[in-house]
Amino acid sequence: MSLIETPPNESKERIAEGRTKVRRRSTSWQARAVDGVMTLVITCGAWGVVGAFALMIVYLTLTTYPLFAPATVEKKGTVSVVEPSGNAGTQPLTSETAAIVTDEYLMNILKIDANGRWSRYHLETGKLLATGDVETTDGVKSTFVRLHGGNLLVGYSDGGVRTGRVTTDISYINAEDAPEEMRKMKPGDTVVADDHVIQRTVGEQFSTVKLNVELGDVVKAKDVPDSPVMLADFHGDESAMQFLELRSPGTLLFLESLKRGVRWRTSSVEIPLPENLKSLKPLAVLVASAGKMGYVVYKNGDLLRLDLRDTASPVIAEQLNVLEQNSASFAKAGQEQAELTKVELVLGGVTLIVGDSFGNVTGWFPATIPNSTTSDRENLIRAHSFLPMPGGVTAVNTSMRDRQFVTGDDQGNVYLRHMTSDTTDAKVTTSTGGTAVAVRSVAFSPKNDEILALDSRGLLSKFALANPHPEGSMRQMFMPLHYEGYAKADHVWQSSSGTDDSEMKIGLWPLIFGTLKATFYSMLFGVPVAIMAAIYSSEFMEPRIRTVVKPLIELMASLPSVVLGFIGALVFAPLVQGSIAGVVLLVYTIPLALLLLGYLWQLLPDRTRSAAPPWTKFGILVLGALLTIVVTLGLSGIFEKIFFGGDFKQWLGGRGNPASGWLLILTPPVMIGLSYCYTKYIRERLSFLRGGTAEIRIGLFELGRFVALVILALGVSWGIGLVMSTLGYDIRSPGFNSGGLYMDFSPIGAYQQRNTLLVGLFMGFAIIPIIYTVSEDALSRVPNALRSASLGLGATRWQTTISIVLPVATSGIFAACMIGFGRAVGETMIVLMMSGRTPILEFNLFNGLSALSANIATELPEAPQGSTHYRVLFFSGLILFAITFAVNTAAEVIRVRFRKRAANM
Repeated sequence: MSLIETPPNESKERIAEGRTKVRRRSTSWQARAVDGVMTLVITCGAWGVVGAFALMIVYLTLTTYPLFAPATVEKKGTVSVVEPSGNAGTQPLTSETAAIVTDEYLMNILKIDANGRWSRYHLETGKLLATGDVETTDGVKSTFVRLHGGNLLVGYSDGGVRTGRVTTDISYINAEDAPEEMRKMKPGDTVVADDHVIQRTVGEQFSTVKLNVELGDVVKAKDVPDSPVMLADFHGDESAMQFLELRSPGTLLFLESLKRGVRWRTSSVEIPLPENLKSLKPLAVLVASAGKMGYVVYKNGDLLRLDLRDTASPVIAEQLNVLEQNSASFAKAGQEQAELTKVELVLGGVTLIVGDSFGNVTGWFPATIPNSTTSDRENLIRAHSFLPMPGGVTAVNTSMRDRQFVTGDDQGNVYLRHMTSDTTDAKVTTSTGGTAVAVRSVAFSPKNDEILALDSRGLLSKFALANPHPEGSMRQMFMPLHYEGYAKADHVWQSSSGTDDSEMKIGLWPLIFGTLKATFYSMLFGVPVAIMAAIYSSEFMEPRIRTVVKPLIELMASLPSVVLGFIGALVFAPLVQGSIAGVVLLVYTIPLALLLLGYLWQLLPDRTRSAAPPWTKFGILVLGALLTIVVTLGLSGIFEKIFFGGDFKQWLGGRGNPASGWLLILTPPVMIGLSYCYTKYIRERLSFLRGGTAEIRIGLFELGRFVALVILALGVSWGIGLVMSTLGYDIRSPGFNSGGLYMDFSPIGAYQQRNTLLVGLFMGFAIIPIIYTVSEDALSRVPNALRSASLGLGATRWQTTISIVLPVATSGIFAACMIGFGRAVGETMIVLMMSGRTPILEFNLFNGLSALSANIATELPEAPQGSTHYRVLFFSGLILFAITFAVNTAAEVIRVRFRKRAANM
């Protein structure tokens, strides 16, 4: 009988199958649910990162795109603005138009003629609303009228002048007080009533807008005979004004008028004109630079620049001919000589716009020139040249909000331009039906949303203008531009200033250069220290010590950068300033001292070195470094006295022997070069001097070789420095090797307390833990079999590390450096607190810098949203992202190549 009985309901085949196969256990639904949820979470997280990345790029792009949108100028229509006695469209204006101006609501247009008569029209229909004149109460006739930027100046036949303004008068009418026909108007519609324009605003209100001519008191010099004012200009306010008057015949007066109580006290000084210009009538007389300078410009190109700083004795600072200084391209075939037709001051009252009969438009301003012989040490230079117009320039006007200006010519063309960037942003024409008519006057609306052009027929052309960011061009951000007061074109970042009418300087190269400069010096300090520390701890340090040292170094990464910046700016910056020579000397003495300790350690017998506790070498290195710091700082005064005349900071400023600078710069590369030459060409030939295997003899030989190389490197560096100094090359010179790159490549120069040296040290300290940790992990992952094989073939530990371990770990070390680079490029607080925020193109280690990240953090909270400044800061953030992305992409490609090469070893 069988011991195993078959169950009644189970066949023998079933039992056999159960004996040969293992029953599979199904995954529980809870595990499957958790697995599905986590897969979904991880997938969503990954796509979320990609989506956030893409959204960030899209947002930055959308925010910065308006900077580069082209200006648009579209013609809205044409209206006639001549008085009823005229015949609009067929007869020319009876009097030369001095200027036109409109209100900010674009409802009125005011035209002032050269004879002092003003007329106000409805801008939409051209209907005449009111007229008047600028005569005095005594009936004295006006002989000169100038209107610029809303400021009005009238000169009279008795020599008096009168200032004023064109103001906008606004009042409101409730719906219940308005006539029935006005209540049917839609919001924005206008209607003419009597001498004013009524517009329905949003809601149940109506606004009434007028342009009024308001004139002040007559200012007149009492000690000068009466004579008509031919040309004049002024600068000042309600309490003090300065005037330039050209009276008939050829008398130039400078008047200073001060208000005492309710009366004006006026003093006058005559400025003698050159004999050859006395008989000529100038084209214009202008007061510039807030009353400190003046211009007298003649049609033949002669220009007198006046120095008005000393109001008691103004003088002619400079005389030149602006037409003669133009290039040969400023002449046209078939015409003998051009003449100046229009001059005007751009916003700020410094830069002079000059237009001539050939259609050329240029910009001029005074700048400090070396060896200048003028009274104010400045010379007028042509800084801007614009696209010429097809016809002669007949009208020029400037914006009162920015550096835009508009020019018109005798063929009906109107060009929109921007002074700082030398660009012509738009071209339009007032011509209709192919008939070219000269433009008489041009103007911007107060909000820069419309351009008005009045031709000689009395037809006013209206152009809608959309150019919210005229400064935001690639040229202005990346090309050297000629800014006011600068002797040459340059890259400049200066987004804010003391006045609203100064030029906006948004050159990004100083910020990009500052970012790369800070990164370079921080990597120069941090990378060697971090990699050497990783090599030492991975290959030479005792494991028990490494378990303590490595976590401590990794803990350094948790230090907030703002703490490092705070300590560096408030604690270390003053200390370094007081002992800068010692700090510089430490860069050389610490590596040399550690190398010297290594060679001295080799002098000890092998038995002694083997019996030493594990922490001995590490402790000796730490104590040696500390002792080196103390000794170096203590002896830095002697070092300063021998090489730098006793004061290192003054030597950096240009005093003393320039050869010492070459010694500082050349010693490290010369020593590395000599060491390489010795190892490659001399070492094997002197092997007999090592004396077999005697440890003490080998140690003494290596020590002597090291000392000899150091002395030789110092001697060679000093000799090269003497030769370069004799040839006139001073490494501290600001123009050293600058070429045409608008950059100072001198690595050393004048000292500033907040400087790149501090930024490099502290930012290097911040990136050392990251680079060390990743590099040490890469070195530790190298298989021990490779080390054992190398050591078994007779290689030393150092040879094994250099020839075997490092090549295998290259990809990991390179990745560590790129991670540190990314941290350094984006670092904000250390750079912000320790760099001094000086956006300059200097490689000087002892001067400051301004980086993209620090600049964004500082200026973005103060930039008005949507402004040019605001968008440029976002664009600089996009540039910072692009730099990081490009470098990391290139680094990944290189890392993969290193990894493949290591895998084939």
